[in-house]
Amino acid sequence: RHSPDGVDENLLIFFHGAGDTHIPFDNLGRKMELPQTAILSLSASMTISRNGDHEYSTTTGNHSSRSKSSSFVELPFGLGYTWFEEMDYESTGTTLGSDHPRRLKSLGNALEAINLLICSLAGKCREDDVATQHGENNEDIAKSDDLWIPERIFLFGFSAGACLAMEMCRMWSFKRRTPLGGAICISGGIKTRDLPLTAKENYVSSDERQKQHPLTDVLIIAGSNDVEYPPNEAMESRKFYSSSNVKVHVQKGKGHEMIKSRVEMQVIMEFLSKRLARRMVSMEGLKGCVPK
Repeated sequence: RHSPDGVDENLLIFFHGAGDTHIPFDNLGRKMELPQTAILSLSASMTISRNGDHEYSTTTGNHSSRSKSSSFVELPFGLGYTWFEEMDYESTGTTLGSDHPRRLKSLGNALEAINLLICSLAGKCREDDVATQHGENNEDIAKSDDLWIPERIFLFGFSAGACLAMEMCRMWSFKRRTPLGGAICISGGIKTRDLPLTAKENYVSSDERQKQHPLTDVLIIAGSNDVEYPPNEAMESRKFYSSSNVKVHVQKGKGHEMIKSRVEMQVIMEFLSKRLARRMVSMEGLKGCVPK
């Protein structure tokens, strides 16, 4: 969806929670009316191809785990889709531990798919950034292909979507890429000290694993009454990621839910206002404005 002012200088990508859809987040993006910012609300029902193109599935079923109709996970009993396995949907219905192999493998698969999508939006679909190596900078790539440079791509996720967004920022850094513009995580974040092994093996060579590139700034909004992702887990996410790159806001009286207060929205808007790029459209095309 294009920016309301017609200038798509930035891009804000939304990730919903388990069982939800992209629609409420698309509505939220429209209501935010961010200047010069296009929005892309993703659904876990989509299929992402190797070149980053995506399409949405309209099928539902009573199976679970890795979905045949999407790149992510289909919940049982027609309950919708999610990004990765957080529970044993196939038998016991119990929550998988943060370091459970199934959870980590599923999360790694989701990261691979989202990485392809973001790379396609930033003009970086190859494992090595060949264009940059040949002296072509991010601005040139974005301009030539009508794409966005990484610094102008922002992520916004809720619950499982928040975990995926923050993990994506961490993987992006391990790939030694220019940081994204920022990430907003509502009631969720990374839950392990290390990047999921599948993603790490696929995107980081063994001699590069300890050489982390600058990280994307992250805002976490946690609820004081949230039992699924309590404030102490938010602080753990901050420590696992980088304390200097993460701001944690704990909202009093908030449970495991999306933003619903003016205070939370003010915190989000303040975070974005310091990072969104603004193009001086009124000055473009005027002769003599740029000194030689």
